[in-house]
Amino acid sequence: MIPPASTLDLMARNGIYAAVQPNFLYNVEGRYLETLEGYRLEHINPISSALERGVFLAFSSDNLPIGPMVGLYTAVSRKGMSGKVYGKEEAVSITDAIRMYTRAGAHLSWDETKKGSLEVGKFADLVVLDHDPLTSDPAELLKTNVDLTIVGGKVLYDRALDQSAIR
Repeated sequence: MIPPASTLDLMARNGIYAAVQPNFLYNVEGRYLETLEGYRLEHINPISSALERGVFLAFSSDNLPIGPMVGLYTAVSRKGMSGKVYGKEEAVSITDAIRMYTRAGAHLSWDETKKGSLEVGKFADLVVLDHDPLTSDPAELLKTNVDLTIVGGKVLYDRALDQSAIR
């Protein structure tokens, strides 16, 4: 769950990337409480520790049907579903968390020339949210709704119309 410092250093030296699922701290908190304790529990999903050692991280949700707002919330608050904080020093800023879900994710899959940021010539994939994650309290992330989803420049969802798969 938390690699030794020597492993993180080896990863950084050799350009080994890591995909991290910050949402796990939230939605599998109970399992962590049953199996881990002390330092290992506090530093589950070590985000800042890995970044400080130079490891390239990208966020994802793995195979769980969990939206990225849960991952953003957990990455910045380090709170489990119970509200308990685990290893606050492993938290990152909301800007860094968003970047790890977008630009870093595209880089990890060698797609950074096509996606990961809003630039001319890249896919126009984006969501419009009803809260500004950069200025809202982290707890608001769990209540944030998607107002609009655009993929490839086409609106696929518009909450105002309460329709999905708009073509």
